[in-house]
Amino acid sequence: MASELVPAEEAEIVTDDASQGERDQRVSDETAADLRRATAANTDRAYARWWRMALDWCEREGRTPLPMTAQTVAEFIGHLKRSTSPTTGKPYSPASLDQALSAIRTAHFRAGFEGQPNSRAARDIIKVHRQDRARDGWRPRRAKAVTLDVLRLLLAQCDTDSLSGRRDATILILGYGLMGRRSEIAACTIDQVTVTDDWVTVFIPMSKTDTNAQGEDVDIPRAIAPDIDAGAVVSSYLVGLAEHGITDGHLIRRIDVWGNVGNSMSGEAVNEIVKKLAKAANLTDAERTTAHGLRAGGPTDAAERGVPVPFIAEHGRWSKNSTQVLTYVRPAERRKNNPFLPRDPRG
Repeated sequence: MASELVPAEEAEIVTDDASQGERDQRVSDETAADLRRATAANTDRAYARWWRMALDWCEREGRTPLPMTAQTVAEFIGHLKRSTSPTTGKPYSPASLDQALSAIRTAHFRAGFEGQPNSRAARDIIKVHRQDRARDGWRPRRAKAVTLDVLRLLLAQCDTDSLSGRRDATILILGYGLMGRRSEIAACTIDQVTVTDDWVTVFIPMSKTDTNAQGEDVDIPRAIAPDIDAGAVVSSYLVGLAEHGITDGHLIRRIDVWGNVGNSMSGEAVNEIVKKLAKAANLTDAERTTAHGLRAGGPTDAAERGVPVPFIAEHGRWSKNSTQVLTYVRPAERRKNNPFLPRDPRG
């Protein structure tokens, strides 16, 4: 059975020595475990789900899952295009189909079928899916960019007399100032933060674009705005943690209603705090204000000030070839360079 050849959770290089003649084709359990960690845990879990779905579908349809033919993978992607997610009850998005295809090709690679299956037809199916949705009037629903004006409103909801309020304000400052991913904020430790007279410097040991874990310092000006002192916000929270005897370990922590400090928080918990503050601030489209909006707000404001895109991408740890940062920068550039705006006749 194909499900026995490549289990979704264990679709890796074969382990455990069988005979001397096969030693060169095998790795130890420890090495295999390290190789599994090379793929982000969330990505691996998502790939495992898609691969299980592909295996089940192939069994129902009487098709061979390993190796799949180009026709089989195209038919499976077409099946997903016409299906709805059991989790959301909505049709699968093109991005979901992209991930399903990546999961299938990863399972093939791990089973020794490098470069298989041929996915050109499957990618054409995904292209058609995007076109169909566009014709049906679908528009992307992006997180609301938390620009400085919005950041001020969120900061105003943080009760700085309480440790939890100071924590929430620190989340906002780091999310905006680092152009940070919520996972980076949740993973930040106390020893990675340095506050000086002019800067708040945060060491990011690893990110999605720094998979080799070289690490880098990211500098946030204390005066993010004339009325926002990033250093004061972060220092106040650090002092509060120290008063509870916490001077190392995770920076962002759970704090109960009595002010007791607990363990670290997940990225999702960080996201829930931002959403709660947005609701408390009665923001328009508050439901679209998330931790990702903090990451989007910094580039939007920077583009309005005329900061070149490469510097924005470097600060936010986007890949040099990333198109994602342009989704935040382009609206500002389009407004600045709108052909109907008056121009200085002197050029």
